[in-house]
Amino acid sequence: MKRLLLVTQNFYPEIGSAANRMKNLYVHFESKGYKVHVLTTEPSYPNENMYMDKSYYNNAELNAAPDYKVIRLQMSHKKHKNSMSSRLMYYMEFMMKVHYFVKHAHQKFDYLYVTSPNIFVPWGALFFQGKLKPEKLLEVRDLWPDSVVAIDRINIDLFMPVLKRLEKKMYMSADKIVINNVSFKRHIESMNVFKPMLYIPNGVNPGEFEIERKFDTFTVVYTGNIGYAQDVTMLKNIALLFEQEKIHFNAVIYGVNSRQFKDFITSENLKYVKAIPPMSKQQCLSFTSKHHVALSILKENEVLLNVLPGKVVDAICTGLPIITNLAGDTNTLINQNGVGYAKAFATAQDIVNAVKNYRDDHMLLAQHSANALKLAHAQFNWHENINKIIEFME
Repeated sequence: MKRLLLVTQNFYPEIGSAANRMKNLYVHFESKGYKVHVLTTEPSYPNENMYMDKSYYNNAELNAAPDYKVIRLQMSHKKHKNSMSSRLMYYMEFMMKVHYFVKHAHQKFDYLYVTSPNIFVPWGALFFQGKLKPEKLLEVRDLWPDSVVAIDRINIDLFMPVLKRLEKKMYMSADKIVINNVSFKRHIESMNVFKPMLYIPNGVNPGEFEIERKFDTFTVVYTGNIGYAQDVTMLKNIALLFEQEKIHFNAVIYGVNSRQFKDFITSENLKYVKAIPPMSKQQCLSFTSKHHVALSILKENEVLLNVLPGKVVDAICTGLPIITNLAGDTNTLINQNGVGYAKAFATAQDIVNAVKNYRDDHMLLAQHSANALKLAHAQFNWHENINKIIEFME
């Protein structure tokens, strides 16, 4: 029985696409006969207090996993602080603890599967470790430092030459690379890194494809984070237009700007727009499927608009046309497969006009919903995709 160490900051029972992806990797690797161990932290995304609610611990297999299987590093620093220096201290501590664990335990494993972001995880696992026994697989779910520049939170221009060298060293330190976005392959190869690469998007399990009965009234949904990469101003403008058009809009949200959006709903006395607390992955998929179309809105930045957000995959997998301002390969995926409306740098009015088209054209809505489910089974099925990863590893 081959042994695999999965190193990740985000893991079950956390919400969000990162933790859900890592949970699926654990469960499916185990089902294929691998002995999987996870190196992670205590659940804290988007905040640690929400995990006092035990409803998030809804996987019996992982609940029963002993401590030596899911190793949660105890951190002295807190990650979710407003202070950038506090967050940096957290990441540095996590990096050093990951480095120490891998250095002393690597001989026990046949595979080391490390996921980025955050970038400190692969730095700790792969840098200055000497000759590691396991085959090293790096999973890239975000481009860094480019994404840090894109969210425009801190100015790192002075450090970019060094950071880009560290980025390249990270790719070079891996034996193989798994990506969740087709465009990442072009980016990595543009840095003269030519490693074996495999594209595996986020996905769902067959049991999660269950579709609930739709709301009687045409309703739009937005799910997930409203953070620095998402355009909260545009979401507000969309909400105002929905209110004018009397279109029902449910936002299942969390993140640093979610409070701002909730306060906006209250201050503007919006009747057709509702903010709903976050929920577990399965609950969110079930709730999403009751709607008619879904939104995904990111800031107007070339790096951010070329990603494949988890909410896009979730919408497709629940049979909802997705309406977005995304560009690049995700834009092509949506438009060529007829699973929604994607326009790079779309305005709030563009988004609302697309929603109205689906509201008023029942045949278009039905066709794109059917196309979404067809695409979901073809590309976003974990039962199929885990076999591709194992073949790639072996």
